Amino acid sequence: MAAKPPAKGYWQALPEFIQALVADSFHNFVFTGPPNQTIDRPIPVSTDNTRWVPVPRASTKKGFAEGSEGLINLWCLVDSDDKIIDRIIIKQIHPGCQRYEDSSNWKDGNVGGEPRECAMANSVWSALATDNRKHVLECLGYGDCKGEPRWRYRLYFEFSEHEDLSRMIEAQREGQSSTGQKRKADDGDTIFPEAFLWYLLESLAKVVVAMDQAGDKGGVLHGPVFFSAPDSKRFSLYPIPKVADFGSSRNLGDSGVRDRSDVVRRDACCMLFAPPELARINDGVTWEVKDGSSATLSNKTNVWQVGMLLACCMRLRPYLPETDWRDVPQMHWETPEKEQLRFSKKRGRPELSRKQLCHENSKYNSVLINIVKLCLHFDPVKRPSPSSLLRGVQKYMKDAVAGVENYQSVEGEADDDIQPYKLLKKKDDRYKIGKQFD
Repeated sequence: MAAKPPAKGYWQALPEFIQALVADSFHNFVFTGPPNQTIDRPIPVSTDNTRWVPVPRASTKKGFAEGSEGLINLWCLVDSDDKIIDRIIIKQIHPGCQRYEDSSNWKDGNVGGEPRECAMANSVWSALATDNRKHVLECLGYGDCKGEPRWRYRLYFEFSEHEDLSRMIEAQREGQSSTGQKRKADDGDTIFPEAFLWYLLESLAKVVVAMDQAGDKGGVLHGPVFFSAPDSKRFSLYPIPKVADFGSSRNLGDSGVRDRSDVVRRDACCMLFAPPELARINDGVTWEVKDGSSATLSNKTNVWQVGMLLACCMRLRPYLPETDWRDVPQMHWETPEKEQLRFSKKRGRPELSRKQLCHENSKYNSVLINIVKLCLHFDPVKRPSPSSLLRGVQKYMKDAVAGVENYQSVEGEADDDIQPYKLLKKKDDRYKIGKQFD
């Protein structure tokens, strides 16, 4: 039987009035913490002097955030003076019958048990050294796994007030352009300080090493990056990068994963960021690379994705225009076909040039560019392994981060000579610890 393209998300396919009813129920339920806690992190209960409350929803939104498979809401623990003392994110997933009943979406194939996203996140978190666990968004637990007729479950996470990498990139950009609209070099852009890029690269390299060590099945594939409050002891100028959203992650040692069977095809990563091993043509089914080393998943697939995230940062683009052909009508392509990133070897180019890795106004160190370009090599054999990547990054980053790595700001203020190293951050201060809850 021929493979079918991924179906529209079950949640998005629900009638609007059903979505509204579900959203109201989710927003108004009484917070009690995860029924199954997976991380040893205290989650206070409501008392006579404290209570958990959901943050208000905008009139145009069903929740704090929304995805193809459900809703996200934020709950704050407030004291008797309505000051915030804790925050927890709850992600309510509605995968639908087919995905809910798919045993590959659950730990050890136990349908209705621990969701794979939770198990994967925590296996990587556990594989990291204690000081490095800050680089994976903690999945605090799960619960409310309901089969027919609801087909849903809930995941509980720590809150990251600096939002995700795309928002960080947008904050550095002087002007915005709509999808498909060509964007010229803009001297008003503020490129990311190189010290931040080295810190981000090191953080991601630590996580892919942990992915390589997680469990006993050869690592997992990963998801997007969020940011939380800075570490006061190291790189205090920058929010902490956190890899998150392991919903499409897989154990590389599981049956059908390395050779890209339907179990992978159903959950392949976002096409704008897909490495050669996971790229599909626009029918959503056919693999772009059909044979060779780039037709097999490995721990170096993770390394390619690290390179792509760094390239987006170096270009100040939430995604690269060389990949927009996968998601934009031809009339709106920003990049000529011969310069597009394509892996079939018939059109475009299988690798980005050095010029395509950097913003027009940047002067990044050639060593940094070389490492990113090596990560993005079409042939996985020629990419560095996760451990080799981390060793190389830590070897060459020393000079670039000198004076920044151990800099300690006083009450959030920075000395004049450190100002060029700061970010133009987008931070959601509405729900900061100690702030009055509105």
